[in-house]
Amino acid sequence: MVGMEAFHSYKIWISMGKDDRFRKRKEQKTVELKRLQGVRAAGPRILIVCEGQKTEPYYFEEFRRRYQLHSSRVRIAPGDKGSSPDCVVAYAEELFQEDTKLGPDHYDQVFCVIDRDKHATYHAALKRIDDLQEENKPFVAITSVPCFEYWLLLHFTNTRQSFHATGKKSICDSVIRELRKQVGFSGYGKGEKGIFDQLHDKTHTAIKYAQQAEMDAKKTGEDNPSTRVHHLILQLQKLASNSGRKT
Repeated sequence: MVGMEAFHSYKIWISMGKDDRFRKRKEQKTVELKRLQGVRAAGPRILIVCEGQKTEPYYFEEFRRRYQLHSSRVRIAPGDKGSSPDCVVAYAEELFQEDTKLGPDHYDQVFCVIDRDKHATYHAALKRIDDLQEENKPFVAITSVPCFEYWLLLHFTNTRQSFHATGKKSICDSVIRELRKQVGFSGYGKGEKGIFDQLHDKTHTAIKYAQQAEMDAKKTGEDNPSTRVHHLILQLQKLASNSGRKT
């Protein structure tokens, strides 16, 4: 009998331990959910999904840090599911759906930062973003033709000269060649840190030139070169300004 009583006591102890662990996990989830809900209620939230693993994420992270935008307000996600435009959009959808599970206050804007380059899925990715917009989902295409380095180049010069691949050099290589002609960028290479910090005082110039390039592209029907990165920068500047940060 003593053995049976000890066995039953052990079962009760085990059961109580499981109940206690379950209760603690539930309490932790409740606390975390309340914390996230508080963050979500504090103001607009932006998701930026980049094609690259380094160049673009580093640039936008440096913007976020310089203007003290909390990562809960501005999330920057490298292209972990692949670098092609369709993979960028698919990953952005996945992150957006995960976020909506935390409550109805989803990301206010989802920016997909993609290059034209020679990607076969470029137009399909843009079509998918159009479809998402038709579903009233806040997705925005931030394109660069031919690549993100054109946006960097606009910090120095207002050029609409078309870029082309030559020999073994890609079309993006031709943009980088022009970028390396600029003061302080002779050794530029993809994946470098400190690019935004180096260029931030020329941001207003790049925005002006990008706006002119976009208008000219619409007028002529020729988008090589052009970029929409300034649309994202303007949104980030607005968010920083509303948070009391000077831009």
